[in-house]
Amino acid sequence: MCSIWLTCCLPLGTILLGISEPAGGSQLSPENSLIWGPGLRADVVLPARYFYVQAVDTEGKRFTVSPGENAFQVKITAPEEQFTRVGVQILDRKDGSFIVRYRMYASYRNLKIEVQTKDKHIAKSPYTLKGPVYHENCDCPQEDGSAWLEEMSCPQAILQIQRDLTQFPTVDPDKIAKEIPQRFGQRQSLCHYTIKDNKVYIKTYGEHVGFRIFMDAILLSLSRKVKMPDVEFFVNLGDWPLEKKKSSQDIHPIFSWCGSTDSKDIVMPTYDLTDSVLETMGRVSLDMMSVQANTGPPWEAKNTTAIWRGRDSRKERLELVKTSRKHPEIIDAAFTNFFFFKHDESLYGPIVKHISFFDFFKAKNIAKAGQEFARNNLMGDHIFCYYFKLFQEYAKRQVNEPEVRDGMEKVEQPDDDLFPCSCHRKKVKEEL
Repeated sequence: MCSIWLTCCLPLGTILLGISEPAGGSQLSPENSLIWGPGLRADVVLPARYFYVQAVDTEGKRFTVSPGENAFQVKITAPEEQFTRVGVQILDRKDGSFIVRYRMYASYRNLKIEVQTKDKHIAKSPYTLKGPVYHENCDCPQEDGSAWLEEMSCPQAILQIQRDLTQFPTVDPDKIAKEIPQRFGQRQSLCHYTIKDNKVYIKTYGEHVGFRIFMDAILLSLSRKVKMPDVEFFVNLGDWPLEKKKSSQDIHPIFSWCGSTDSKDIVMPTYDLTDSVLETMGRVSLDMMSVQANTGPPWEAKNTTAIWRGRDSRKERLELVKTSRKHPEIIDAAFTNFFFFKHDESLYGPIVKHISFFDFFKAKNIAKAGQEFARNNLMGDHIFCYYFKLFQEYAKRQVNEPEVRDGMEKVEQPDDDLFPCSCHRKKVKEEL
């Protein structure tokens, strides 16, 4: 038998798919087809690296529908190694383009990427990544943050970050270390972080702090890739923003996975999106790449009704469900659980079962807006760029040196005995 994305009958790092004729009678051209993306650059270290393949016909026209999900053969090998521990997956985006993603389980001096159709190489295949090519858990940070940003092709500025940090022209780490726990520490779930010399330290406040694992994970992953600025900050682990003072006087900088037009929290990518990026191809989970290959029914078969499911964690959600019951032709909203408020079935209807994530793509607006936003903003490299730029810009506003304060504990890097990595960027470069 074969697994979902690796076949037991071929070398690891190979995806072999049958060939189907392109839709509409157009002939797929290996020479005209295009390949590009960060997964073709050795310095771009991601949990799952990726690149794009665009099918083009013999007349030079791009396919706008799929030429067949079994159109390509992709093989990734390390020429100097007997075995290559790389998992590969091809995702058909149904618009003539594909995402090829791969997850490495060891570091290599070089990698060779071959993309073919009917035994003919596509575009400039084969591609050689001249290493070292590091895997996700390799602790080999780039010492120069500016060089790392350039390697990752990060934008010079991110509007959301600029907008959020405008409220905080200066940050006093000594002051916030005292005032934020006094103001929120008893009633909310908070993490107080200090990153010092590229090591992560933490102290938690509140009863429910289990979600710290998501913040720990992205900070550790970043610190393995690039030397982080020394920075001290607080993270809100709750489902709603905390800083809601109308006046800009005495507001506190708090990082949150959520925000609103009425709050002043510093917004980060959500914890589940962050986790899906870190775990892409590492376990069965939804992510922004796999979603693009599961877009639901054809456009003409999608419906125009908005859809929502969730628990009762905000009062506004109660009003949303009541609105849905009055206007079911406009919005389909229902609760999957009640925890914070009393359940009145006459007002909110019965509790319903969870639905598949992909069922949301039956709605036209969600499908179109979600696809475009995911492609332009939520790929793995976008998420890493966002976090690093956020901490970099925040660190510039600090008026005092961040400290590892009393009660903080060091957050340890994951044990990587299964696929050990003893490399160091400078050392490996010298050896090469």
